[in-house]
This record gives sequence, C-alpha cells and structure tokens, in this order.
Amino acid sequence: MLRTLNTLLAIRTSIRVNLLIYYIQKLPLIGKLVKNSFYAKFDFKKAVSVIVLLFNQLWGVMLRFVYLGVLIYLPVIGLGEGLSEADQLRQFIHIFTIISFVAAAVSSATILEPKREKYVAVKLMRLSPTRYMLASLGYRYVTFLVYLLPAMILFGTRLGATVIEAVLLSILITLWRILAEYAHLKIFEKTGIVLIKQTALVWSVLFVGYAAAYLPLLLGKVLSTESFLMSLPVCIVITAGGLFAAIKLARYSGYRGIVDAASKRDDPLLDIGRMMTDAQMKSVKSKDSDYTVKLNQQDKLETKEGYAYLNAIFFLRHRSLFSSPVNKRLAIIGAFGVAGVILMVLFRGQLQDQQWSLEMIFPFLVLIMYFMSVGEKICRAMFYNCDLSLMRYGFYRSAAYSHFLIRLGKVMSLNMVIAAALGVSLTAINVALGGEWLSRELLMLWVCVISLSAFFTVHHLFMYYIFQPYSTELNMKNPLYLIVNMVVSSLGGISIILRIPVVPFTVTIFAMTLIYLAAALVLVQKYGQRTFRVK
Repeated sequence: MLRTLNTLLAIRTSIRVNLLIYYIQKLPLIGKLVKNSFYAKFDFKKAVSVIVLLFNQLWGVMLRFVYLGVLIYLPVIGLGEGLSEADQLRQFIHIFTIISFVAAAVSSATILEPKREKYVAVKLMRLSPTRYMLASLGYRYVTFLVYLLPAMILFGTRLGATVIEAVLLSILITLWRILAEYAHLKIFEKTGIVLIKQTALVWSVLFVGYAAAYLPLLLGKVLSTESFLMSLPVCIVITAGGLFAAIKLARYSGYRGIVDAASKRDDPLLDIGRMMTDAQMKSVKSKDSDYTVKLNQQDKLETKEGYAYLNAIFFLRHRSLFSSPVNKRLAIIGAFGVAGVILMVLFRGQLQDQQWSLEMIFPFLVLIMYFMSVGEKICRAMFYNCDLSLMRYGFYRSAAYSHFLIRLGKVMSLNMVIAAALGVSLTAINVALGGEWLSRELLMLWVCVISLSAFFTVHHLFMYYIFQPYSTELNMKNPLYLIVNMVVSSLGGISIILRIPVVPFTVTIFAMTLIYLAAALVLVQKYGQRTFRVK
C-alpha cells in the first residue's frame, strides 16, 4: 500500500511540475530561459518535485484557513458582532454544519470523481484499481483531517470553543464525509447515477444550503444546531457510520468498475478533448432566429459605417448570446429583491434590534458585481463568432483600439442595466426596512454599483485584448490571464475582510475604476495590435 501511495504522489507531483514548467515557458522574458529540454532533466525535476510536494501540503492547510476564515469566521464576527461569544460559536458551527456536512457531502465525492490521474495510474501504469483507490481515499481523508485541524482549533478557540471540541468537530466531519463517499458508491451501484454529475441537483443543494447557512445569521436567529451535532447520540451515530463506511470501502471488491466508469468520463486520450471543445462551442453559438433582421433594425445599420457597422451587425445577429446572460441575472436580482423586501417586512423588528443597516452590504458589493457582471462569456462569444477569423488579417489587428472602444460601450451598457436592477432591489430592501429613499448611504451604494459595473466591463475587455487567452478550441492558454484574473477576483474577499467605511470604500472603488479605464485605454492603444491575435 505504501508503494502504491508513493506512486500516486509521484504521479500527482510530476503532473504539477510539468504544468509549472509549461506555464513558466508562457511568461514574458523568463519564459525564454526555460527550454523544452527541462522536461527531460530528471535531477532538476526531482528537486522541483520536493518543493512542489511541500507547497501542496502548505496549500492544503492554507485553503482550510481561507475556507473557515473567509466563509465562516469573518461573516460571524462581522454580521454577528452584537451577539455573545457563545452565540457566535453556535452560528459558526451552524454555518459549518450546513456547508460541510450537507452541501459538500452531496457535491463532492473522491471515489467517483473523474480525474486524469485515474486514467494514468490504472490504464497506463497498470496499477491495481483496488490498491489505487484505497491509497487515494486513505490519503484524501488523512490529509483532510490534518489540514482542517489547525484552522478549526484557531477559529474555534477564538469563539470560545475548547481544543477538544474543535478536534471532535474535525473528526466528526471527516467520518461523515467517509460515510458520504460510501453513500455515493451505493447510489452508483444501485442506479448507475454519478450524483456529483447531476448538475441541477448539486447546484440546487448548494444554493439552498448556503441560504440556510447564512440566513439565521442575517436575521439574528441562533439555532440549536451546535447542541444537536455535538450531542452524544449524534456523535455515536456519525462515528459508527463513518467507521462502518471505512471498513466497507476497505473491503470493497468492485473498484475496477468504479475506476473504469470514472476514467471513461475523463479519458484524455480518447474523446474528452473533443467533448470539451464541443461544449465550449455550443455555449457561444447563436440561435437561428438571431439571423432574422427586422426592417427597423436594418434602418439603424444603414447609419453606421466601418467597425461600428461591423460590430452592430455582430451584436444584432448574435443578440441571444448577449441578452440571455443579462436576462438571467435580472431574474436572479429581481427574485432577490422580492425575497429581501418580504423578509424585511416580516422581520423588521428583529433586524432593527440587530442594528441591520445598508452599510453592511458594501463589503460584499465587489464579490456580487464580479459574478453579476457579464464579460467573460461575451468575450468568448466575440472570439468564436467574429474575431477568430478576422484576427488573421493585419488591418483588423491594427484597429484593435477602435473596436475595443465600440465594444466597451456596448458591454458597459449591458452591465449598467444589471447594476441599475441591483441598485433598485437594494433600495427597495432598504426602504422596506424603514430607511429613507434618499440618504448618503444610498447615494454611495449607487455610485459603488455603477462604478463596479464599469470596472468589471473594462477588466474583461482589457484582459481579452491584451492577453487574448483563447485558443482555437476556446481553451484558456495564457497563465498571465489566469493570474491577473485571480488577483482581481480576490478583491472581493479583501473588501469583506477589511470592511472599509462607506465613504472611503466608495471613493476607492470610483478611483480604481477611473485608473483602470485610463490604463486600459492607453495600453490597448499601444499594444493591442500585437497582443490581439490568434494563438
């Protein structure tokens, strides 16, 4: 078993080292120093493998700190600052229970997870499926517990829990997830259904689960989840169930069929590439009805010329690709607004007692607008339906700045509609709670929402024109694109952690938007004709 585990870790480390070399080669300046011969340098890769292996362990620990800290601890001490320490601990355990015990148990299962590693280990290297799965599951849940313990002890004790309670909670979630693995296996055996691949069910559970996790905190309600989960009968049931599942998984004899089922879904040498490409292409194809142009629409086209005419035709003949994501977001915002108003009316007294105010929304606006703004999908649609062919011509690349400006106006108008809808919903929620129609906080809110819609519009188009991350199969190949996008998306988490006051926060967002816009205009005009190309 130890030999199989060593082989498993060697496979994972080797894959990550090769990916690291590949992405370093894509970086400017330093990438030219890393030659293809580095892939064959065994001593060099062995030294890098040790570093990568250590980094993976540290990364696993760090992710648990981020998970418990950002998703649970910070919301509890931020939104529940008026609660006692004991109630804050109960809220912490409630959120952790719903997210980790319920939502994650449905959405995550290592045993049926499609992975390239399974194909390499079992199909190519001819490892025993049973030994591979036992080593994989054993490593998964030993590290699961080890990674979780430090973060649970730190955040749990800061809220008043004892070290023993933090350790017990970590052990319970580990045993519960092992029991969930066994449940996924039995469902597959009985029905042939891979539960984690049922997208509608998984996302429904995640949506309902996260709502159930955070709603009591927002309403100031303290549920008895902690007393239920930590009670002796529940601890005995979870412990017995987890140990029973671990024994059953260790003695299971049908791992070959399980690995075959999972590796066929992720076979890198058969058809997974074609399947992914087809899925990407399908997501950016227009409807046949889009190509029907009405008379009044034709009249509008006749007033335009040059790239304005080209883009007007493009947006008109692919209008479903742009209207569909906007309409979906408007529906979500509308439903959120109606539900928020109803909750504010029903629980107005409790929320006013908890001193709930509009200022509590501001730290979350960056994250909300990041997900609500349309941009990345629109850029993919523009690449596949228009730019992929025209990028091959020098005159089109040299005019990158011209059509960048045209598209900036179009995409910004779409995001402004979404921003306006969000502003109306939050205004209605504020008024339902007894707030004023016109106040400083409400004005700052509108400035923030509109500024953020402009910021993310500039961001997505700037990234598209400067890094052009898409290949002809719509796969992202530019590591700089991923790094910069990760940095920008992390601003949402930073704003939640820092919790800057309303006025400085608004001024910062507005200033960042103007700076980003100015920088994008200068850089696209200077470098766009070289970076905006087919890769």
